[in-house]
Parts: sequence; C-alpha cells; structure tokens
Amino acid sequence: MRRIQIPLVVCLAFFLSLSLAGQQTSPSGQSLVALTTGKSITDATLSGTARRIAGSDDGTGPAGAAQQTPTTMLPSIQRDPQALAILQEAVAAMGGSVPSDSTAKGTVTTVAGSLTENGDVIILTRGTDQTFEQIQTPHGSTVVYSKLQASQMINSFNTPLSSELAASSRSLSFPLPQIAAVLNNPDSGYAYVSIESLNGLQVHHLQYWNSFNTQPRFQFLAEFTLTDIWIDAVSGLPQRISQVQRAGRGSEPRIQLDTYLSSYQKVSGVLYPFSVQKSVNGSPWITITITSVTFNAGLTDASFPVQ
Repeated sequence: MRRIQIPLVVCLAFFLSLSLAGQQTSPSGQSLVALTTGKSITDATLSGTARRIAGSDDGTGPAGAAQQTPTTMLPSIQRDPQALAILQEAVAAMGGSVPSDSTAKGTVTTVAGSLTENGDVIILTRGTDQTFEQIQTPHGSTVVYSKLQASQMINSFNTPLSSELAASSRSLSFPLPQIAAVLNNPDSGYAYVSIESLNGLQVHHLQYWNSFNTQPRFQFLAEFTLTDIWIDAVSGLPQRISQVQRAGRGSEPRIQLDTYLSSYQKVSGVLYPFSVQKSVNGSPWITITITSVTFNAGLTDASFPVQ
C-alpha cells in the first residue's frame, strides 16, 4: 500500500467504525491492530467486519446512512453554480471568514460495542489546513492533521496515516475551515444532489471533492476525498457531513462516518456547533457537547504535530 502522511479525522473514523461494527469490547486485556502498520496496540479489542451501509437518508439523524456516488465516476473538476452559491452562503452564515485558529473544549461520550466511556474533548483548528481532535477517555485517541499529513496517537503510540486513509481525516466538528478550504482550492469540485429532509429541516444535499488536478502525483487520492454535506436551506448552516473512509485502494473495507452538527452558538461573531454527534456505518459512536470556544489565541505549527 502506498503511504503518505495526510489528514486526521480518517483514523478516528476507522477506529470508531471498527469499534462499533465490532461485536463486543472488553474493558480489559484489549488489543487494537493499527490499520496502517499492522502492529498491535494494547488498547481495545475490535472485532467484526467493516462495511459500508448503502441506502437513502430517512432523516432520522445519526442512525441514517446515505450512500455516496461511486467515487470512480468523479469528474476531475465540476463546479455546479448552485452548489457554489450554497457553500458560499454557508460560510457567510457561520461568520464570513475563518478565524486564524480555534480552541474548543467540552465533554464527550463514546460507545464501542458494550463499552460506554465519558471524558473530555479538545478540538483545535488553525487556518483551513490544520486540525487536532483529542478524545480524553480511557480508550480515546488523538488525531492530528496538518497540511496533507496526519497521524493518530493511542496510549502514546503514534501511527502515521496512510495517504488513502488520511485523505478524509481532518476534523469536521467545526465545519467553517473545511468549507472555506473547498472554496479556496482551485482543484475542488462540487455538485448539487437534491433538496431533502433531515430531522424536520429542509436541507440542500451537496457533494464536494479534491481532484488534485494541479498535483498529478496525488490524483489517485481524489476518490478518497468525496464528501457529502447537508446544509439547512433556511439558516445556511451545515447539519451533516458524511465521508466513506478506506485504508487503501482496491477491496479495502469501506467505513462510513457521519458527523451531525447542531446547537450553533455565536462566539466572537462566529457560529460554532456546540453539539456534535458521530456515527459509524449507521451506529452511534460519539456525542460531543462543547462548553467553551476561543478564537485567535495564537496557535502555531507546534500545536499540530504529525510526527
């Protein structure tokens, strides 16, 4: 498998999805196989098969799992004017510009099989291309994404992410930097899918991806960047973001990670989602409640170590 170090939510998604798709998780004597290295980590027993849930969104929230368009059908660059306008409206609705950095803290509950854990969470962003998400529970992990590189740390064991797995790994808990990155990237493609219903709201369903048109050596990663997003047709705020993650090409298992965003609150002129729920292959995995957010604190590259 070809490897490069890239984004961050990826490995989290895999850890989450496998733990949920697995049968039972024992609180002690656990062992996790690092997907990108094949090495054992004493952490948690994750068993079962990872699969992608196909179907249409029934609007019921985290339990729903909508199927993505086959990524092999992606055009290199497609810029749908309607999708562009909706993405621009989303940025405007959340504040209009991306803070230089953000620091969010809160509480978290994770579910992995029969194991439920509570703890704290820290989410950092810097610009549009650096994120850090740390789940502080007994079996939590830290995933760091920085400028096309990423790694995951569990119990002080740091694992670089494969390029395929990392291509969808940045944290989506604060969607403003990600959407701004899509709009600012000349290689981005985006398309309008349909108007749909989600949790009683009318939402615009869009897709976006990175074609890597100006970076030929990364073009094999384009299919791994396909992302579905649902944006409230009234408020313009993102409600759900969905990605299918894989550790490699070919027949590698597909893991669907859905992030649901709600309870937006204005902090220093920026709307931040204070409630974040994540599901893996349709099964609830993590619930985050944000308690504090600060912007422009002067975070540096040192806050986003990927080595």
